[in-house]
Amino acid sequence: MKLQFALVLSFPILIGLVGCDKGISTISGNAVKCGDENSLQLIKTLLKDNTQSYVKNIASNEGVMTDSAALRASASQIDFTLADVRTSKTDPNSTKVFCVAALSTTLNSELVNRANFVTDYYEQANLSELAFEQDIEMDNNTISYSLEYAIQPTDDGTNIYGQLQNGTELFDFIGTAIVNSMQKNSVQSLKSQQQKAKVATKLAQSKAQEDERALVAEATVLARREAAGELAEVSAEQAKSKATMDYKRSELNKLWNSASDEVKESLAEGQREWVAERDEICVNRAREADPAWQEYVRTECITELIGERYYEVKEYIDNYE
Repeated sequence: MKLQFALVLSFPILIGLVGCDKGISTISGNAVKCGDENSLQLIKTLLKDNTQSYVKNIASNEGVMTDSAALRASASQIDFTLADVRTSKTDPNSTKVFCVAALSTTLNSELVNRANFVTDYYEQANLSELAFEQDIEMDNNTISYSLEYAIQPTDDGTNIYGQLQNGTELFDFIGTAIVNSMQKNSVQSLKSQQQKAKVATKLAQSKAQEDERALVAEATVLARREAAGELAEVSAEQAKSKATMDYKRSELNKLWNSASDEVKESLAEGQREWVAERDEICVNRAREADPAWQEYVRTECITELIGERYYEVKEYIDNYE
């Protein structure tokens, strides 16, 4: 599954109004303060609600199949601390107060490890690297963030309404971490299956190589046997061919020796030319044959030409005057 951390989400920068059922009886003149207990509790509720919304949307966008209750439970475990609360400005035309607070939240090590396991599998940035890329301040799994929000009491002073002025990048970062961490088991199972598949592939390749070596060895043995058998056949045929050639040559020599010196002298030049031509013809024929049979072919050729030459010489001798 391809992980996308730079998500385009539909949440506006001004994130919905959430009511707090607690009264504000301790506040006179329908006035609220940024650091009031009720105000801080309301903002923490907003933070948790928006964290859960982001987790749900990121999981949906990424096609992550997981239990909704598990997603909510994981998101609810994120606790936010607000410190150094101060009023940034007030609205002279209303009772709304704009506030800034130093937010901090610590991701437990198990969540971080599970998320990093998933991103490592997909060769994506781990949480520390992602925090750096998104300009989120995180040290030893603790996130620090300057939160801006607004609070306003109802006209009758019975409820407080709150509105977050920023935080999209914070919710996106935390939501991504939670969704990634919840994929750890499925990714681990997938990784295990792939490792088993790799082992099976290696075993199959090893078996195939072993079978190939066995086939090569068997083929080599057969080839050697065939070569040995062919060599024996060539040797036998060559011996017979040479015996025939020697016989034909001896017959031609006898015929030559029976001729008179005058006949021999008249045939000498032609005989030398015939020998040279014979050797050239037979060498060329042999070159066209299989290497193992070349000598046999040459011998057969010489035998054939000696036989033809015998009758040529005999006819010459018989008709010589």
